[in-house]
Amino acid sequence: MFGRTLRALLSLYFSAAANAHPAAKYARVVDSTTVSKTKYDFIVVGGGTGGLTVADRLTEDPNTSVLVIEYGPFDQGEEDILVPGLYNPGKYLWPNIFSTSQRALNNASSFVPMGAVVGGGSTVNAMMFRAAAAIDYDHWERLGGWGWGWGGMLPYFKKSETFTPPDPEFAKKHNISWDASIHGYDGPIYASFSGYDYPSSKNFWDAAVSLKISQPEGPQEETGSGLCVLLRAMHPETKSRSYSRIGHFVGYVSYFDRVAKARSNYHIITEHAVSKILFDKRKAVGVEYISRETAEVLRTKVKKEVIMAAGSIHSPQILQLSGIGPKALLESLKIETIVDIPGVGQNLQDHLDLKINYTCAYTLLRTRGNNIALLPLKNSTTLSTYDTITLPPFPPQSTYPSVIQGYDAQRQLLLDSYASYQTSVGSISWDTGPQTTVYMVKPLSRGSVSINSTSVLDKPLIDFGAVTDPTDLDVLLALSRRNREITATPPMQALGPVEGAPAGGIADDDADGLREAIRASLAPTNAHMCCTLAMMEREMGGVVDGDLKVYGVEGVSVADASWWPVIPAGAPHASIYTAGEREYLNWNSVLTWFILSCGPC
Repeated sequence: MFGRTLRALLSLYFSAAANAHPAAKYARVVDSTTVSKTKYDFIVVGGGTGGLTVADRLTEDPNTSVLVIEYGPFDQGEEDILVPGLYNPGKYLWPNIFSTSQRALNNASSFVPMGAVVGGGSTVNAMMFRAAAAIDYDHWERLGGWGWGWGGMLPYFKKSETFTPPDPEFAKKHNISWDASIHGYDGPIYASFSGYDYPSSKNFWDAAVSLKISQPEGPQEETGSGLCVLLRAMHPETKSRSYSRIGHFVGYVSYFDRVAKARSNYHIITEHAVSKILFDKRKAVGVEYISRETAEVLRTKVKKEVIMAAGSIHSPQILQLSGIGPKALLESLKIETIVDIPGVGQNLQDHLDLKINYTCAYTLLRTRGNNIALLPLKNSTTLSTYDTITLPPFPPQSTYPSVIQGYDAQRQLLLDSYASYQTSVGSISWDTGPQTTVYMVKPLSRGSVSINSTSVLDKPLIDFGAVTDPTDLDVLLALSRRNREITATPPMQALGPVEGAPAGGIADDDADGLREAIRASLAPTNAHMCCTLAMMEREMGGVVDGDLKVYGVEGVSVADASWWPVIPAGAPHASIYTAGEREYLNWNSVLTWFILSCGPC
């Protein structure tokens, strides 16, 4: 009874907090001279999806001053950013950042795609905008983030979006369903379905249905598995990208460009790299940052908090450069240790990406289709394939006992997911062109991010650790075989597909040959890097607590995907907005109010 009462009261509180205050609409672009003369309440390190969301909400209070420091420039409203079919964001990605040699992928190195632009990933991603399965967020809560489960997150998913349902006749024709109760209708990001579907998309849908990979009986968002139609962060009228720079404005005009109506308490400076957090003992008092144009080293002060939002690669890099991280690593580079936290930079996770190429008898499109099959493990395989998947003891890559303990806890939850129909372990997406993408979205392998010098301008060592746990390779094998089953159905055969690289010509029962083909072609990243500053207990390799405050120091928190303890089975886009909206609840005041109100209950 106590638990149900508590959850009900907190649900009311979340809903009230989620609906309070309109979004901030304007910000003022400043230079280093202005910054040097100002002491800010909050400094946000990184102007990406999470950073801009938090900055907007903080500056709703006109008495709260915020500075956002962003490495990249503003985009210029190019069509290849705004128009989905012209998607080509290369000019706004960090250049020349590659992973270390991946020991389980034939020592190949992979490009690491990251947004280097105001708006971050929301400016350069593929615009997918879907919450993951409820169980995925509940696992965050079970790993140490009380209130970060699905019930606590839902009001903030709703607060972040303006959802526009499709035309009913179009929806019926193209198998689109949705749950109106989990969407928001007055948030800063527009979410809508494409108003056009490619004729050959029906072939993929019918093929999957024939294998009983079916659309859920209810709205597709009520489950984390099955066939669904992709929701996008897209304005329903202009059909253009909706992202954290544009916010709630129709068309291509950014609120950052409307400086005539600027909020005096909200500043942003672009094309500068934060190099470290400055401390007085263990209290954050400011940041050091570098001009990309002049290489001038600058400093600015903070009154309350530095909020890390530089992404799951650069946020741990900056913390390590600031003296927060594994003591042995810091000492090897002669960096003074502010606080020894072995988990900083550990626990790197991403979705694995396997492209399967085809030639077809019909001329098709090259762009992404609208359908995707979200597959739980038991729906990814035939019985014989499922029986071949083993779950060997996990070989952690870290020598830190606390980190190993955290990996073990995550693994137990992931194995629960593997046995469930309520979330997926992988997905298959046909782009209606000469390619299918197989994603492995619940990896057991773990990677790391470590500095290799004392300069923030030097790339860190990025090790995805891809398929170092052999179970991940077995799941990819099962998914690729499932893809072949889909392709072999009459609806897909009508298009005349002939499989090419990486495994065309390798027999389906040649498991070793297929595994080696996967190793040779697998991308260890889908640009969904996360989890390198995990929200778990410190004794389990955690870096931040349930309020997203960094352990052992005062005045440092995290607002990007690096705080997630385990990766959800879906594109991270919507979840990053939601977490930013949700971040600044005062949990102590909620609990105090409840205890005082409850009396002897």
